[in-house]
Amino acid sequence: MYPRLPFLLLPYTRAELPGWARLLHWAGALGRNSDGQWARAPTVTIRGKQHRFMMKLDLSNWSQRMTYFLGRYYEFGVLRVLDATLQPGERFVDIGANIGMITLHARSRVGASGQIDCFEPNPDCVAMIDRHLRLNGIANARVHACALSDRPGTLDLNLTSAHTGTATLAEVEGVVRRIAVAVQVGDEVLAAASAAPVRLVKVDVEGFELHVLKGICRTLTNDKPFVMTELIEEQLAKGGTSVREVTGFLFDLGYEAFGIQSARRLVRRELMLKPVARGDSFERFSDVLWAHPSGSSRGHLTYCVP
Repeated sequence: MYPRLPFLLLPYTRAELPGWARLLHWAGALGRNSDGQWARAPTVTIRGKQHRFMMKLDLSNWSQRMTYFLGRYYEFGVLRVLDATLQPGERFVDIGANIGMITLHARSRVGASGQIDCFEPNPDCVAMIDRHLRLNGIANARVHACALSDRPGTLDLNLTSAHTGTATLAEVEGVVRRIAVAVQVGDEVLAAASAAPVRLVKVDVEGFELHVLKGICRTLTNDKPFVMTELIEEQLAKGGTSVREVTGFLFDLGYEAFGIQSARRLVRRELMLKPVARGDSFERFSDVLWAHPSGSSRGHLTYCVP
């Protein structure tokens, strides 16, 4: 059995009215100890309320469960950045695609004429991405079943829990499963896949971000795409790098940084991008958007920056 009370709150949570997260915690849908109660919950299929694609969601997984109760991928700022930067016909690169939630939203932005490259080394996640693409008849998303770094080879993908979002190439403690995965250099794969310029790159690889960024340096230099990175000091330290190294690398390429936040306006939430200068602290921001001043799409951001 699993909690039934959260389902009574579904109209409220799908509308994202004030206090929806507290209600879900109170009802037992979220929280540190909630997964045990949902161990026998089913996998359900719903249509995303924003991108309108079908999503298969395992309710025993906390992040997919949150997506179910919201009707959208749970990271609001990330989705709004896709809305603010991607337009029909453009090319999006999803590095650390997990089960394809960001890819589906990006497909709703770039349309059938756009291009998407997904990179995901976990074979279980690759299977779920493929399932989502088939379920929705999406033919313009290429799935690359590999990890990315600044040099090719083979590395161990380490999972510290059943949650696929914990997978990392960094050496960490508490590993419950190791998978040997192919590693490629992003510049080489992207150039071979298409000559189209890249508009936005999302990098979420649990501490391996600097290695990935070095491997797409040519793409960043030539196309000057937007770049969205996760920046968590603890995770980067496990990968042998730091927030200072990652931000320094992108600042040296001429990029400007914007911390991703959101603000509520009455019952609505809006994207807020806070400029962060070199030398400033990034501690407040787990996700950062990078824009190059000479990038062709830099103007897309003007209405987002307060």
